[in-house]
Amino acid sequence: MAIGIAFWDKTDNKETLVIATHGFIKKVDKVPAKEIDRAVRLRDKYLNNKQKK
Repeated sequence: MAIGIAFWDKTDNKETLVIATHGFIKKVDKVPAKEIDRAVRLRDKYLNNKQKK
């Protein structure tokens, strides 16, 4: 089953931006911890870069 991981950026009071971090093929019922960790790292990187601008 193909799975995509995303998060919502609600820092702008006017719009909500949905960011898709990555996708992968899920072979078991549980989402692998490494995929969750990757999504968290990508979200943190996005938010840190956004604050610098």
